[in-house]
Amino acid sequence: MTSSVDAAEKFDVPPWQPVGAVDFGELSKARMETFNLVQWLARVGNSHVEDDVPEQRVELQFCASDGALATKRFGANLALELRLPGLEMQFLEGGRPAPHIFDPDDRSPAEVEAWILVELLHRGISPEKFSKRLPYPVAGLMSGDAPRHSPRSCGRGLAELSAWLKNAAAVLDAASRATGIDSPRVVALPQTLALACISGEQNRAHLGFQPGDGEEPEPYFYAAVGSAAGAIGNKHAILRASELLAEPDPAAAAIRWLAHG
Repeated sequence: MTSSVDAAEKFDVPPWQPVGAVDFGELSKARMETFNLVQWLARVGNSHVEDDVPEQRVELQFCASDGALATKRFGANLALELRLPGLEMQFLEGGRPAPHIFDPDDRSPAEVEAWILVELLHRGISPEKFSKRLPYPVAGLMSGDAPRHSPRSCGRGLAELSAWLKNAAAVLDAASRATGIDSPRVVALPQTLALACISGEQNRAHLGFQPGDGEEPEPYFYAAVGSAAGAIGNKHAILRASELLAEPDPAAAAIRWLAHG
């Protein structure tokens, strides 16, 4: 990763949405609710996206303008999206939302699965092609009929999570251009809910954003050298939310930090 004299001066600094309205505990609840539902997108991608690399089948797009996570396209130009902050699910046909929206509030994982299978069947895709297997280890996911999703119970945290992801996507795009990364693209990784700036040439993530995790409760940007896409390890340098929000211009500060590595 090359250095920049001053990335925030060489590149436009994107607008920064206000964050910091909720504590990290509330944000963590929203993150876990989102994480559980995002795995359904990963399962659809793993089952239906045509790619030889499993990790790339489950890679998600993040549309900052809509606050939506979506699978790669599959079948007859289909995709499944999850929209923040309400976490509603909806299929996309040719990039356009289909009329049926699934609200997961007070719904069980079994009901989510049933809705997905019915919607796939309506589009000519056999339920037999769908698998709940994931190409990465994950423990403690909601399953079955008993637990119920409850996005409305953590609405403030979900709004905060949405704002962080939108800020991060804009910052990562600007910072990646400052470092001279060729053909950068910001993707979402369902394994961790991280956003990662992927180099089109090497398909590796050197810059990223994590909205908190089991070891670090607060959101943070990270920079890595020689790491595999999306990996979170000891070699990452991180810029925590509490440090960033102490800056007068958080977006400019994050870009400078990421660009200098």
